[in-house]
Amino acid sequence: MSAIGLTGDIEHPFTVEPSSEDVTVTPGGGAVRAGVRITPADEGGIGEVRIVVGVIADSGLSFTRHELSSGTGVSYQPGADSRADVLSFDGIELDTSANPELSVEITADAEASEEPTTVTFVVGAVTCAVPVRIQGPDSE
Repeated sequence: MSAIGLTGDIEHPFTVEPSSEDVTVTPGGGAVRAGVRITPADEGGIGEVRIVVGVIADSGLSFTRHELSSGTGVSYQPGADSRADVLSFDGIELDTSANPELSVEITADAEASEEPTTVTFVVGAVTCAVPVRIQGPDSE
């Protein structure tokens, strides 16, 4: 699951793909990270982009901390147009040559269905859906 595109002030194409293929959350359990890795398609570039992260409204998933974290320890606060199921971040500077990772923390409500779902990241004009498995404590 990756996409290639030009976006914002970054004038070089890049891919966005899940940083982990195994995101499993337990209904009523602790928080887990869902994230993406950004990789340049050529030499990379630096620029600012808008990033939007969303969960399906009736999936039972929710954000535990309303922030976006980078692999370097930097956290970004969402913009005023964010909602419970969608977080938006404006003017995030990315250096695609550094292969940055971005993540959010999610939990599943105690009543969440065990249907597969996704956390969707939109980085500029590039979209990536991170698969999430909701698994009860007695499921295999």
